Amino acid sequence: MTPIFLEIGLPILFSLSLSACLTPCVTWLSRHTGMIAQPRQDRWHRQPTALLGGIAIFFSFLIPLFFFGSLSAHIWILAAGAGAMFILGLYDDLREMAPQSKFAAQLVIACIVVAAGIRIHGLTSPAVSVLLTIFWLVSITNAINILDNMDGLAAGISLVAACSMCAFSHIHHIPDLAILSALLIGASAGFWIYNFNPARIFMGDCGSLFLGFILGGLTVLGTWQGGQAGSREPQYAGVSNLILTLVVPVTVLIIPIFDTALVSFTRTQAGRPISQGGRDHTSHRLVLLGYSETRTVLTLMSLSAAISTGVLYLSGHSQQGVLVIVSIATIIAMFFGTFLSNLDGEIYGAGNDGQKNRRASVLSVMMNKKQILQLAVDIALITAAYVSSYLLKFDGQITPFSQHLIEETLPFIILVKVFCFWAYGLYRGQWRYVSVEDLWQILKAVGSSSTIILVALLFLVRFQGFSRVVFVNDALLTLVFIGGTRLLLRLFREYFSQQAERRHTIPVVIVGAGDGGDLLLRELRKRKDHDFLPIGFIDDDPAKKGQIIHGIKVIGDRSALPRVIKKNGIRAVFISILSASDTQLKGIFDICKREGVICHKIRPLIPVDIGSLDKRERHTTPRNAISRKNSKIIRLNIDARRRR
Repeated sequence: MTPIFLEIGLPILFSLSLSACLTPCVTWLSRHTGMIAQPRQDRWHRQPTALLGGIAIFFSFLIPLFFFGSLSAHIWILAAGAGAMFILGLYDDLREMAPQSKFAAQLVIACIVVAAGIRIHGLTSPAVSVLLTIFWLVSITNAINILDNMDGLAAGISLVAACSMCAFSHIHHIPDLAILSALLIGASAGFWIYNFNPARIFMGDCGSLFLGFILGGLTVLGTWQGGQAGSREPQYAGVSNLILTLVVPVTVLIIPIFDTALVSFTRTQAGRPISQGGRDHTSHRLVLLGYSETRTVLTLMSLSAAISTGVLYLSGHSQQGVLVIVSIATIIAMFFGTFLSNLDGEIYGAGNDGQKNRRASVLSVMMNKKQILQLAVDIALITAAYVSSYLLKFDGQITPFSQHLIEETLPFIILVKVFCFWAYGLYRGQWRYVSVEDLWQILKAVGSSSTIILVALLFLVRFQGFSRVVFVNDALLTLVFIGGTRLLLRLFREYFSQQAERRHTIPVVIVGAGDGGDLLLRELRKRKDHDFLPIGFIDDDPAKKGQIIHGIKVIGDRSALPRVIKKNGIRAVFISILSASDTQLKGIFDICKREGVICHKIRPLIPVDIGSLDKRERHTTPRNAISRKNSKIIRLNIDARRRR
């Protein structure tokens, strides 16, 4: 047998077979002993479900571990700590401990394990290493516990994280870590089969606390090369630098970390205890936005796998590339969390007591001071663009000379670009409503700042030592990064509005695939107080047939309307041709009347023909007078009707 099969394949098969056999047994035992999770208002499941699936996970991991007797002492210390977490979780499942008591017990277990020698290596200060390790172990333990809120989610994310750590250990030749990760893969996968939607068993706290602690411990051991067989002290690896020590573990567990941060911020903002359960997790918000439960779990697992794979690949090629990717991913995650936090009103309810005593969280303070947040994001993106331009030029590596140039010029580049961004009004807009005009301003700001930088370097140092290609790359990347971030909130909103459409049940057709149809479709997707599902557009212009507007197809002209109504069960027709009169649309009204469907013509916001005003009014009325007050619009509407 090949070494990789003995190191990885055999442990996976052993623990997978054991987990797949033990989980049905634990399910039977839980049902016959009354260990059933009943549906509750603050929980997601709808059917009584067996508990204590963590027993199968734990023993599927522990039993095969005894067959690998050559493991180092630190592996057994970590396994003992994970066993203690399992017992703590099992006691909580049986007796339901107070959150404060459970947290204190977790802290004691983590301190004992760290005192026994399990700690992050690669940091210069031993005290920082000890404190950071304790914080990391307790945080990840609770992160997986919090993530266990939907069928198959915690087990699936743990499976992906274990696969990532197994690949990391194989790439960097850490055999003990590879075996431990392989056992966790098998134990998680065997349980995930029964836990995936619809779940037949839940892992309980005994499973989530065990998985969280062992995953946290695996990432800590990832900073080592691992000792030789039987040795008591670890040997440092060539990958034990600060970047790989801190970045790789964070990205491997990015989903539970993101979910924990989101829940902590939103619950604090709503005046709710963080330890209180609820339907406010990332997974629940995605379902609220239109995803199914199955799609939500698979999407989060896929995201975790993609991010981990990218960072693990770059960790062996370019440390600066890892930092760039992680910085951009962090910014995207921050904006996505901001977007998801906008659902708090629907989740907690406007009349929630916690809303009345609303407390400001870090996120809310930053969003209230949006200019500060925008400035911080832009500085990070400007830095990422400049470093990335060197990476692209020099094949992913930055020489010491290039590093010196970056350090000398980066402050000047940040200053010039931020000043140009401010001068072109980039910090006075609402990112939720970004438009083509805003992107044009970004293009001008990036072009102006790049020109100033090039002229300054040419005048001051005659461009000595610099590459022109680097600054071309920098301008393009800055445009993409800055423009992309300003589009994020709008992209999130429009994408998930399309997903939410799938839950609507009243099929409708929009007549008019022009500006009016575009505005109507946007309004239908923006508003949530209706149940209309747009099926397609009808337009008499033959050139528009087959075209797609925001994902909705132009399916024919008015002659095709009867066939479309019968085929799709259309119940309402919206006419969005703002410039057409009722006489021109009479044929459409007649068709709808024959087919027995509602036909409604959308009225423009300003139903007054400005050209019908006399010359004196045209010259004395300010351009913005019509939109100044709503009462003015109403009066003009009344006057127009009287003239008719």
